[in-house]
Amino acid sequence: MNRLLCWMLLLVPICAFSQERIKISGYITDASSGERLMGATVSNIRQKQGTVSNTYGFFSLNGEAGNNPLQFRFVGYQTKELQLNLLKDTLVNIELRKGIDLEEVQIKAPSTQKNNPEISSLSNPSVTMEMIESTPVILGEQDILKTLQFLPGIKQSSENTAGFNVRGGSNDQNLILLDGVPVYNVNHLFGFFSVFNPDAIKNVSVFKGGIPSRYGGRLSSVMDISMKEGNLRESHTTFSISPVAGRITHEAPIKTDTSAYVVSFRRTFIDLPWLALQKLKGINGTHGYYFYDFNAKANWIVNPSNRLYLSIYTGKDVQFLNTPDTDDSNKTKYRYRWGNITSAFRWNKTFSSNLFANTTAYYSSFNHNELNKTGKGEDEITYKNTSKLNELCLKSDFDFYVSPNYTFRGGGLLSYLSFSPNIIQGKSAQLDTTLNNQNRTNALQTAFYIENAINTDKLSMNLGVRISGYFTREKNYFNLQPRIALSYYFLPQYSISASYTQMVQNIHLLANSSLGMPTDLWVASTNRVGPELARQFSLGFSHRLSASISLGAEAYYKAMDHVVRFQEGASFTNSKEFDWEDNVVVGKGKAYGVELEAKKEKGRFTGIFSYTLSRSERKFTELNNGNWFPFKYDRRHDVSVLAQFKFKEAYKTIKSVSVGFTFQSGNNLSLPDKEYQGVPTPGTEYSGFSVPWEYIRQTYDNPNNFKMPAFHHLDIGYNIVKQQTERKSITWSFSVYNVYNRMNPWYYYKDRQGKMKQMSLFPFFPSVGFKYNF
Repeated sequence: MNRLLCWMLLLVPICAFSQERIKISGYITDASSGERLMGATVSNIRQKQGTVSNTYGFFSLNGEAGNNPLQFRFVGYQTKELQLNLLKDTLVNIELRKGIDLEEVQIKAPSTQKNNPEISSLSNPSVTMEMIESTPVILGEQDILKTLQFLPGIKQSSENTAGFNVRGGSNDQNLILLDGVPVYNVNHLFGFFSVFNPDAIKNVSVFKGGIPSRYGGRLSSVMDISMKEGNLRESHTTFSISPVAGRITHEAPIKTDTSAYVVSFRRTFIDLPWLALQKLKGINGTHGYYFYDFNAKANWIVNPSNRLYLSIYTGKDVQFLNTPDTDDSNKTKYRYRWGNITSAFRWNKTFSSNLFANTTAYYSSFNHNELNKTGKGEDEITYKNTSKLNELCLKSDFDFYVSPNYTFRGGGLLSYLSFSPNIIQGKSAQLDTTLNNQNRTNALQTAFYIENAINTDKLSMNLGVRISGYFTREKNYFNLQPRIALSYYFLPQYSISASYTQMVQNIHLLANSSLGMPTDLWVASTNRVGPELARQFSLGFSHRLSASISLGAEAYYKAMDHVVRFQEGASFTNSKEFDWEDNVVVGKGKAYGVELEAKKEKGRFTGIFSYTLSRSERKFTELNNGNWFPFKYDRRHDVSVLAQFKFKEAYKTIKSVSVGFTFQSGNNLSLPDKEYQGVPTPGTEYSGFSVPWEYIRQTYDNPNNFKMPAFHHLDIGYNIVKQQTERKSITWSFSVYNVYNRMNPWYYYKDRQGKMKQMSLFPFFPSVGFKYNF
């Protein structure tokens, strides 16, 4: 059945949509910086046709000989109109200026109002940087991933963490791209912050359903993040500071209107006061923690048809402990580092007025390294634990604009991955041992895709297929992944949408917890544990009440095969020989639900209200007698509100109030079904009334058998933006997290008497942030 469906999609005709006409193509950019704008609307008023600019700001549409009035729109920018007298194919570059567009917007079929009109707004929600910057936050640190958690179907793993789950999936089932490069660890501070510096980000695209064929490798969602490109016209600097971190971003032209760069650095300084306190108290040795992020990007316009980009990201968390050599103890040096490196070289090529291509070579790496040295000289003992995942990839994508109604996309990739999970080395004067070398694995991954995007006044659809191959020493896997998404506008204000998506995930994340710990290990598919598979159906309805207010509802069902679960009580953080395949179980999953959303996008008051009713379950032969049981993040009810009100501008000052509210059903925890006393080995007997923890054995026959209470909190933010000059501005951000001091359960455990105890982390918490643009 899959093969038949894929061949049908491959053979969609690429003709008969319109007669050959004069082509109008070009790029849409920001007038002040020269950065290209993705998703800008282009309309030919005479032909009553339109299109949108692609990820790199390129657009193409048809015209007729003679006068052609064009209109260009982009959210937050002034509308621009242009009269073109066409005699032949024409290339135009359009610059839009920021400002409020006060013109009345006519309600019409939204097929030309977004980048992916065939995908519903619930499956492909709109996320703007203004929305991210206005969200109330804890400790003054704006965070892209935490803002996404206010959207329906996207929920945080634990309170105030950056990890998120989408439509019943797990954290590792989200594909997160930075300039098209996969980022394998998105967490700082054990999950409480993400690695994405908002001052370095230009835009964010999110897909929960109807995922286009150009994306692959995960089961649940895609988040495609693009970095700023650099200002081609003038230098610009942004400095931000919060109670936990400082950020500075600088962008400037290398050669005006030809090349530019942007660099951004963020570092937490929570270690500095702690180190100072240790110094004042005369404590021997030092210990602390910090993280940092560094982003850099450069671009060069070689000529109107060619543009080159180079982008780099690196970020690390560092935990350290140093003690000097004393009479009572030996010298100790402890370092724990984990983080990412990504780099991409990209070439944009416009071959003709209707053919655009993008070719990228990228490298992505995630590693953690634990080093512990004790003693000195011949008595020195070294323990080292490392895990690495490296990927090297070459990929190419192209957009062929057959007509204003039809765009044909295609591309492919070839990548090489190497895995080195939990490699342990012990070294001393008498011993040098390395464990777990058998876990080193290499793999080759290929993919090829096509998409047929067809947009008319009534119907928009994307018919595509992705063919992937995964090759290891032990076994090769091939998968066909058909994708269908469509929207039908039976009235200008009403539409229905539907989608079917098949996804494949060839790599697995073994996690001890939900926090995004550095000890989480990425491992490859093998002959024993194959790729994870998912099939998702969705059906939705939307109604646009006005130019700024819309309502939406969408139901979905997702079936998953070969999902992997790390066994309860197992651990890969010790120095024993570790064969991860012996510590996982493979089974099935299913998730289904209904998402409701009301959204207001324009005016002084804007916001999103959403409600999700859902269920997520897992089934493993080895657990729960082979019966279905709730997934850890099975949350039946979820209510989220994110709203902002802007006051009238006065004395070049803009003030706004933002509110965020979240209510969720509680997580599920696995508590031991039984506890019993183990038999101590000879020579390790104990005495006393209590049994030491190392002799306690626990069983987990019924996973996720404890439901935590409901979780909810209200957050309020207040922003003041003072525009000093055209280029200079000061922003103060005040926020209060958990206004009514709800002590939400973060975890539960049993005390020595066997009673359940609740642990809470985040009470009422005010904070302040400062930003200076110049």
